Amino acid sequence: MDLTWVVVAGAFLLASFVKGTTGMGFPLIATPMVALLVDIKTTYAILVVPNILMDVWQLSRGRLPWLLWRRLSWLLFTTAVGAWLGTRILISVPERFIYLALAAMILVFLASTHLRFVFLVPPGREGWLSPVVGFVGGVLAGITNVIGPLTAMYLLALRFEKQEFVKAVASIFLVAKLSQLAAISRWGLYTVGMGLFFIYRGL
Repeated sequence: MDLTWVVVAGAFLLASFVKGTTGMGFPLIATPMVALLVDIKTTYAILVVPNILMDVWQLSRGRLPWLLWRRLSWLLFTTAVGAWLGTRILISVPERFIYLALAAMILVFLASTHLRFVFLVPPGREGWLSPVVGFVGGVLAGITNVIGPLTAMYLLALRFEKQEFVKAVASIFLVAKLSQLAAISRWGLYTVGMGLFFIYRGL
C-alpha cells in the first residue's frame, strides 16, 4: 500500500470517528483531506459509498423513523432533486469553482460553530421552508459533497430531540448521497470497476 492510500485510510478513520460520535461530519472532514491527494471529482466518487453505508448503519439502529420520514418527506424529496442538479453542476464547472465552494462551506461550518447561531422555525413556516432548505442543501451536497452545516442548523431550529436529530440527519444524508451516486454513475464519474479498484488499492 503506497503513502497515498495510507493517508486516505487515515482520513476515513478520522471522519468515521467524528460521524460516529456526532452523527455528522464525515464528508466535511474526509473531503478536503482526500482532495489533497486525488482530484476533487474522484474524491467524491471515493467517499460516496462509505458515506451511504454509514448512514444506513445509523438508521438501522433501533426502530425506523417512519413518522419522522413522513414529516420530512418534502425536504427529503427536494434534497434528492437538489443533489442531482448539484452533481450536474459539479460536472460542468471548472475544479477551481468546486474548491472555492467547498472552502466556503467549511468556513460556514466554522463560523456557525464559533458563533453558535441558532434560530427557531415557527410551526406554520416548516411546510414551505423545508422544501427550500432541502433543495438548497441538496445542490450544495452535489457541488461540495457537504450538506451538514445547513442541515444541522435547520434541524436545530426545528427543536428535534437528540435521537430524532441523529435519525433526521442520517436520513437527509442518505437521500443526498443516493441521489449523488445515481448522478455520478449516470455521468461516468463512478463505475463498479472504479469501486473495485479502490478496494484493491486499499488492501
